[in-house]
Amino acid sequence: MIVNPFTERNLQLAAQVGVTDIVLTYPGPGLTPLMAAKRMVEAAGMRLTHLERKIPHLKFVHHLPGRDAQIEDFKMLIRNMAEASMEVLCYNWMPDEDWQRTSCEVLERGGARVTEFDLTQVGKNVTDADGRPAAPTPAAKLWENLEYFLNQVLPIAEDARLKLALHPDDPPLPELLGQPRIIISNEAFRRVVDLAPSPSNGVCYCVGSLHPAGVNLLEGIRSLADKIFFFHARNVKGTAAHFVETWHDNGEIDMPAVIRTLKEVNYQGTLRPDHAPSMAGETNETPGYEMLGRLFAAGYLRGLMQTG
Repeated sequence: MIVNPFTERNLQLAAQVGVTDIVLTYPGPGLTPLMAAKRMVEAAGMRLTHLERKIPHLKFVHHLPGRDAQIEDFKMLIRNMAEASMEVLCYNWMPDEDWQRTSCEVLERGGARVTEFDLTQVGKNVTDADGRPAAPTPAAKLWENLEYFLNQVLPIAEDARLKLALHPDDPPLPELLGQPRIIISNEAFRRVVDLAPSPSNGVCYCVGSLHPAGVNLLEGIRSLADKIFFFHARNVKGTAAHFVETWHDNGEIDMPAVIRTLKEVNYQGTLRPDHAPSMAGETNETPGYEMLGRLFAAGYLRGLMQTG
């Protein structure tokens, strides 16, 4: 689970609802911030095992000046995570840096606020995605750049015994504002793991990112089972061109079936409660990542995991 903000109180709340593994947002370069976070997490009775979000990557995604230096920074992050006894580094290949939404004020159950993506309103992004380069990068080049990146970093990850888990694009559109996007299907995930066979090369299977594209989630879990190193659970309604996020228990994704399928394939990795509604009294300054809704999600998912 990601706790936001990263405070002792929020770590205590996570521990109280049964969270065992904490996922850290990229804290900046160096070993020091990782070790400081590790001490806080362990003091709360949990483990710091995963890192994701806001890892600088646009230079190597688009082959911009400074690409190799940014890859070297990524390699050092792998080494530092290994030094901190962490296990999984979740990265993405989103050409506009991170997930995007056009609203964070849609009302859900009880007046909770959720995010929405509406292609007709594109350009009104309300998340913290840092944008994309002025000139689009063709899809074929994105794949070429990804292969180069994997060939550079996977030997380091193997030596460190660290797993790399690629997150899908969100929204899962083949193109957004003229920029192609490539990680939007089960087939794309299979291509990634076949591109550079390695015990460290895997995926973060995010059902909420993939469902709007019409992806068969249960088949994806089964077909990619041995390469799913991290799992994100959130729920949504709609299509890739227009969808809203929901509570984990009332979207279009059959979450009990998802959890049953994870059990069926003997998934042993971490399951993270992903985006959740902002609840009464919360500022909604970090939509999807306010604390109360994700505490509910953690409890709901824990209950599903404990059922037969």
